[in-house]
Amino acid sequence: MLKRVPYVQGIVWLMVLFVVPLPLIQALALGLPATYASESLAIQWGSIAYVWFLAAIYLSTRPKWLDRLIGLPSVYFIHGILSIFAISLAYLHKTGTQSFGLIKQTGDWSFDLFMGLAIYSLVFMAGWLTNRSRLLRQVKRQLERIFHHEFSVWLHRLNLVAVLLVFIHVQLISYITAITAYIWLFNGYTAVVMGLYLWQKYRQIWRLPRARLVATRRLTTNFVELTFQLRHPQQLKVAAGDYVFLKFPEIAGLRELHPFSVVNAVDDSGIVVLAIRGDGDFTRQVQTVSVGSQARLMGGYGRFMTVLQEHPHDRLVLIGGGSGIVPLLAIIAAKPAVNVDLYYTAHTVGQLIYAQELRRRASTQSQLSLHVQASRFDVTQTVAGLNSTATIYLISGPAVMGRTWQRALTQHGVAAKDMYYEEFNW
Repeated sequence: MLKRVPYVQGIVWLMVLFVVPLPLIQALALGLPATYASESLAIQWGSIAYVWFLAAIYLSTRPKWLDRLIGLPSVYFIHGILSIFAISLAYLHKTGTQSFGLIKQTGDWSFDLFMGLAIYSLVFMAGWLTNRSRLLRQVKRQLERIFHHEFSVWLHRLNLVAVLLVFIHVQLISYITAITAYIWLFNGYTAVVMGLYLWQKYRQIWRLPRARLVATRRLTTNFVELTFQLRHPQQLKVAAGDYVFLKFPEIAGLRELHPFSVVNAVDDSGIVVLAIRGDGDFTRQVQTVSVGSQARLMGGYGRFMTVLQEHPHDRLVLIGGGSGIVPLLAIIAAKPAVNVDLYYTAHTVGQLIYAQELRRRASTQSQLSLHVQASRFDVTQTVAGLNSTATIYLISGPAVMGRTWQRALTQHGVAAKDMYYEEFNW
């Protein structure tokens, strides 16, 4: 599976960028009146942009089948880049065509709305970008004091209003609606995506597994462990190393889903343990929730166990930084017979959550070799001392750490198929 991931990502890009818009391109090319030949390319740009916006909306529903193939962080990355591509084509469409009255107004309104939301999302909801820009991270931290998580999620949903304006815009253009094949495809694409989106929202409101907060434990000054008891354990399938989305529908500020890695290997008992660091408004408030509060969980998501299932006899090197240790704890618990080298670091001793638990486990589990320190490893030196034969490397932690280890492993001769970094980029 590791070997296929870049290939599968390429296939997903190919399908979204070219295959999905192709039927509308063909229908428009065959049916567009000759009178509009000078604007035909710009009209096509607008049509493709709309399809890409629809694809971005579908990806925002977090399709689990796609998560298991390429990982939800990659899905979010495609979602973000696709939206930028779509806005670029929408601009070419806007400048290359002429329209008047309500047709022009709906088109202009949708473009302005898409543009404003894109700029906002690049700061608040595009972790794949902010994790790579110190300036954007600083801007995000400052503005999060005003624009909370719940507000950002609701604001992002205005993309649906922008899509509705585009839909109306097209329905008002008589020479487009006269192209029967095109308008059927256009309406069909819209109906399918909106149907899937509404079904997902219905599930999030009414069908998500219910859980009760049964215990809390402070790990450090900024980390709290929350233990949940599922009402119906069979409703939530969580593999070791997965993360789930959590919300408290009855508590203001916590009514929108937020992702957290699962500490334990979830079994039939229905106990789900989360360790949450208080970085943002949601994560700080959730640490104060009272025992007995009712929650909803969605998941599980993640590819760590998929990787391990493809390499059941390999030695494991697990690399965790800060809260990135959380999914690795579940993997260690689920694979007691596998030889594991764990490299775990944090900025300070106080931030090394579960260090004592790990040392106790290492004292009784001979297959576990533990390397823990409250400072960065000399990655180049550490990697040089590793035996990469029949070894799989799983990395979990901050973006800078993950990229540093990936680069060092590559330089050491480790193949891309033998390492996997699941970047928690939201």
